[in-house]
Amino acid sequence: MSDASNSKCRFEIASANLILRLWVGLRLFMAGIDKFRDKATKEYVLGDLSVLKKNAQPLFDNMTAETIMGKMPVLVSSYIFVLSYALIIVGIWVIVGLFTRLGLLLAGFLFVSLSFGLMALPDDDQAVFRGIEVAITAFALVTCAHNIFSLDGLLFRSKKSE
Repeated sequence: MSDASNSKCRFEIASANLILRLWVGLRLFMAGIDKFRDKATKEYVLGDLSVLKKNAQPLFDNMTAETIMGKMPVLVSSYIFVLSYALIIVGIWVIVGLFTRLGLLLAGFLFVSLSFGLMALPDDDQAVFRGIEVAITAFALVTCAHNIFSLDGLLFRSKKSE
C-alpha cells in the first residue's frame, strides 16, 4: 500500500512542478516579449532594437537618475539589453523543461536581479512581488526531483529507472 501512496505523491509533486514551471516560464517569456511591444501600435516586433530602446528609456532614466547605478550608465543599458533577451530565452527553457534545474536556477537569478533594481530605487511594493516570484521559482526548483512532465522527464527518464 505504501508503494501506491508513494506513486500518488510523486504524481502530485510532478503536477505541482509542471504548474509552477509553466507559471515561472510564462511569466519570464511574457515579460521578455513585452519589452519588444511597440506601445503605439500594440504590435510585437521581436528583435527590433529601436522598440526595445524606446521601451527601456524610462527605466534607464529612472535607474540612472535615482540610484547609485547612475554612475554606471553603460552597465545599466547593457543590463537592460541582456535582460530583455534573457527573459525570453530562460522563459522558453523553463516552459519546455530542458535542463530544468539550471533553467529554474537562472530564472531565480533573473527575479533576484530584478528585485535588486527595485530595491535600489527603492520600490518596496514591487520588490515584494519579485520576492514572491523568487519563492515560487524556488519551490519549483525543490519539486524538480519529480520532474516527469518535461523534456528532461522524457529524455532522461530511462536512465533514472536503471
